Amino acid sequence: MEQIIGTQTGLVLAFMAAAALVVLAGIRLSVYGDALGDRTGLGSGLIGLVFLAGVTSLPEVVVSLTSVIQATDPATGADLATGNMLGSNVFNLLILAFMALLFPRYFKPREMKNPHTDSAVYGLIMLGIFSIAFLLARYGKLAVPVLGCSWPVLALPVAYTIMLLREHRQHQASTELHTPEETELTQLPAARFYGVLALLCGLIILGGIGLSFLGGRMSLPPEQGGFGLEASLIGTLFLAISTSLPELVISFSSIRLGFLEMSVGNVLGSNMFNLLIIFIADTALRGHSMLRQASAKHWISVATILALTLLSGALLRTKTKAASSVIAAIMVGLYVAVMMLFG
Repeated sequence: MEQIIGTQTGLVLAFMAAAALVVLAGIRLSVYGDALGDRTGLGSGLIGLVFLAGVTSLPEVVVSLTSVIQATDPATGADLATGNMLGSNVFNLLILAFMALLFPRYFKPREMKNPHTDSAVYGLIMLGIFSIAFLLARYGKLAVPVLGCSWPVLALPVAYTIMLLREHRQHQASTELHTPEETELTQLPAARFYGVLALLCGLIILGGIGLSFLGGRMSLPPEQGGFGLEASLIGTLFLAISTSLPELVISFSSIRLGFLEMSVGNVLGSNMFNLLIIFIADTALRGHSMLRQASAKHWISVATILALTLLSGALLRTKTKAASSVIAAIMVGLYVAVMMLFG
């Protein structure tokens, strides 16, 4: 394997194979995700917010845990884990802009039963908790016994759980109950349906982990088989796409199939789930406060996520294609400007 990916050609071919795996499995998983919403009565929006978001975010969890556990320098591991999470969240929000620009025929937030504006607010709350934890980490130790993480970091999984329970209660209390559609997938035997679903999830997770690993190899110097892209804007964009390709594929395939609520829920749910990585990684970094070790440069990403989330909330409330296109273009322009200034 090292001989294959040890060359630039082999690296590109391996990346294309992993990307193809994610694309094919992602397209099929979108169909199964909608069927899962029908079979469980949860609807495609909640399935995207919770289930698909968790599946597509697991590669980031693995990469971040690997970073903090294997790093010889705690500060390096903390920077990799924090940067991986924040960078993924920045790019994930761009997916909403891409959907509005590339699929205007299907991007009709005004027709969604659940426009997910609450989910955008929840994302801001989670980002606020993270910001407080990041800020307080500089001024002293507030370690939780046994877990080893700081008390503010512990608030992340608590808030996430409360928000998901609230979303579930709102769905159950809705007067407009979801009417399951009878399809071939909803009629499949449970063992077969959930077996295929588990297989597709496994392929997405393995493909995402592979893309993250290969993306890291691409940043190596040419003499080591990489492309030396780590210092360039192209490299930054390339690595961001590598870690967010599962979310991108699921969202694009979902909106093309008419499952806009599921695609939006996947993006916003992934950003909420990704913030849990801080809790998981901080707990894994025994004896050290991860956020205390992380560089202050990550505040740039925090500010970018805040701005893009606010713009996303506005995007999901637009009533015309023209307004959606303008806001989406502003989001892309902001991202490019940040990459050019600080990338």
